[in-house]
Amino acid sequence: MVTINSSDQRARLIRIFTFLGGIYFFLYFVLPESAISFIGVKDRHEAISNGFIVIGAMAIGLGLFNLVSAHGTRIVFKKIGWVYSLALITGLVCMLGVTSAQWLQSLALSAEQQRSQIISEFAQRIIDDADNTTATLTVPALQVRVDALKLYGFEHLSVLETKLLGQRGASSLLKHELQENIATVREKLAQLDAVSWGELSPGSATLLKEVVTSGAKFSVARGAYLREAAAATTVQQLYTLLYEGFFNQLGSAMFALLGVYIAAAAYRAFRIRSVESALMMAAALIVMLGQISFGRMISDDMPALRQWLLEVPNSAAFRAIRLGAGVAGLMLAIRMWLSIESRSFSAGKKR
Repeated sequence: MVTINSSDQRARLIRIFTFLGGIYFFLYFVLPESAISFIGVKDRHEAISNGFIVIGAMAIGLGLFNLVSAHGTRIVFKKIGWVYSLALITGLVCMLGVTSAQWLQSLALSAEQQRSQIISEFAQRIIDDADNTTATLTVPALQVRVDALKLYGFEHLSVLETKLLGQRGASSLLKHELQENIATVREKLAQLDAVSWGELSPGSATLLKEVVTSGAKFSVARGAYLREAAAATTVQQLYTLLYEGFFNQLGSAMFALLGVYIAAAAYRAFRIRSVESALMMAAALIVMLGQISFGRMISDDMPALRQWLLEVPNSAAFRAIRLGAGVAGLMLAIRMWLSIESRSFSAGKKR
């Protein structure tokens, strides 16, 4: 007798949704575009794909929960290897905290630079609107917009100068360059008072273009100053320490250990015990000799022979491996689509 409990029903629901998701993308791939447009799926495909991406992103939270649950239990009950779990959880918490703080800092820096870009973009927008008769009817008068540009520019530059007096971190060279750009932009903004702004004349347009140019240079200098100042903050230094000081170095150490095993495997593979191992040894020897200048001393054809080995037999072998991997990936996808790989979801018990 077969008993179907709630877990089996949940597994069945998962299989149904998995099959529907798979059949949707399969049909979207194989059906002609006219058929997809006829049934009205083409216009909704991007929204549907984004929905699947969002669902997939939830796996990050699920993986995080499982990681903390598995290793947290090992730490609490002090099971074998709990020290390694503690190191893992500690590293995870530190990296998440510092990365989040660095991300927030990057957002603040981007917002700060965007505020500096407004001066140049605002002046360029005034010039563009003067050439657009439709926009001229809907935007405020030219004098009003120029006054707003000057008001924003002078206020932003004054606030920035006040910050620069008490800010540390960036080099004095960048600070001096930024102060020069601030003075130039202020001078160009002050020159806007010298003309009448009833309508945009060639002379007044030239003054606005000078504001655009000086504002763009000021924005670039502001960005360079912000990036260098941010590099000196505690958050960025902690991030650099954790990522470049620990993460990258641990990765290098792991690959260095793998190199030892690869060398040992290569030694065992190159021991000539059969015709195949002899061919492999000869090919490896030719490739190595063709790579160095000593090989040319043996024969001038050594580099060309090495290149032939890499491009012809080696490429053919790689294509065969890629073809096999592709077929294996297709079969795995079909098994996942038909939920053959998810038998463990079922909790049904035969009695």
